[in-house]
Amino acid sequence: MNIKNVLVPVDFSPPSRLAVDHAVSLAREFQGRLTLLHVVESVPAFADSFRIETAGIQKEQEEQALRMLSALLGAEDQDDLDLRVVIKSGDIKGEICEAIREAKADIVVMGTHGRGLFGRLFIGSITEGILRKVSIPVLTICHVVQPREFKRILFATDLSGGSEQAFDFALEFARTVHSDLLILHAIHNMSSAYEGVETLPDVNEYGVDEAKARLATFRAHADRSKIKAETIVVEDVPADAILKAADEQVPDLILIAVQKKGLVERALLGTTAERVVREAKVPVLCVPVGVATGQEQV
Repeated sequence: MNIKNVLVPVDFSPPSRLAVDHAVSLAREFQGRLTLLHVVESVPAFADSFRIETAGIQKEQEEQALRMLSALLGAEDQDDLDLRVVIKSGDIKGEICEAIREAKADIVVMGTHGRGLFGRLFIGSITEGILRKVSIPVLTICHVVQPREFKRILFATDLSGGSEQAFDFALEFARTVHSDLLILHAIHNMSSAYEGVETLPDVNEYGVDEAKARLATFRAHADRSKIKAETIVVEDVPADAILKAADEQVPDLILIAVQKKGLVERALLGTTAERVVREAKVPVLCVPVGVATGQEQV
């Protein structure tokens, strides 16, 4: 795992401000560069027809965003961190992806609710688009009351191909932030719920005993790495199982491996990760299988 560049898109909503706090913590933990990014949406083309000075509006918004970005960090953070502030204009998803390329980001931290400085919705298609298009880990902050340390991580795995690599990432992340691990596998009873056809190619069912045996190997690996780990196997819809475990076990972070699908598009374990990102009360870290370590082109 090589997290040396942390990028956080900011729309100035409360969740995105919390995302900045978490990004600062990650940059300190991993001794990496922190990039604060704001994208000013292009002024609608029809504005010209009403003789509105679009260039002036654009420049004013960019200057205002730059001042507000600079005000998000205290003097100590600005002095201690390797900090970069970036203002872009244009299509939000496209400009975020371009900024990820330019910054050579290893992880993206995003707030996932609320409207931004100029009234636009930041979550929804924006976050979903970033999750689907980038091939680096994405940490989403949703319904989080206050920033907290990651002392207990819930690692949810479907035990499909790539799960070992995802666990290696979880293990290394836990080691760096000094966290315990709770390893969860949900045996999906297809008759109990239907999450959409997108999940069907990714279904990799195990019996309870076999699943417990697989998780036992993960726990043994954690023991050898001197990381405290517990395992849970349940029969439930994966998203329900993850959210219930998060409520009952009170982790500080949920970590989910997401399956790649082609070079730039991937299925987020059907609707599982998307639902967890939307409903979880703690941050969710989605790690693309196949690029759990190192930098890969967006």
